[in-house]
Amino acid sequence: MKVLTWEQVGLPVASPVLEACTITNAGLVYTSGCVGVTNEGIVVEGVEGQTEAVIENLRQILKAAGTSLDKVVKALVFVARQEDIPIVNAVYAKHFTNKPPRSCVVAQLAGDQFKVEIEVVAEI
Repeated sequence: MKVLTWEQVGLPVASPVLEACTITNAGLVYTSGCVGVTNEGIVVEGVEGQTEAVIENLRQILKAAGTSLDKVVKALVFVARQEDIPIVNAVYAKHFTNKPPRSCVVAQLAGDQFKVEIEVVAEI
């Protein structure tokens, strides 16, 4: 098993207790949940913008792990407000064209500034 740190994938440290992803010997990558921040650590405004930023962060993590969005086999999406789900879905559908299985949960996120968080499992 190999762990990639946030620094190794070029993203700001999201949490001092979490790393960006784990690559298993079985050829799977498990990411931590990603929120809508830029590479400089600035929280992006709005649900649509945050969802785009989340997916870009996932893209960076997966690339560093040797895989890509089209290899995602499962996604877990957390949204802060149920009424934002259609917006998240529209952005998500643009990027996950292979339509991997996905769960979507309305939940309180790590901070009020966050509107969406996504974690994925991908094959290498």
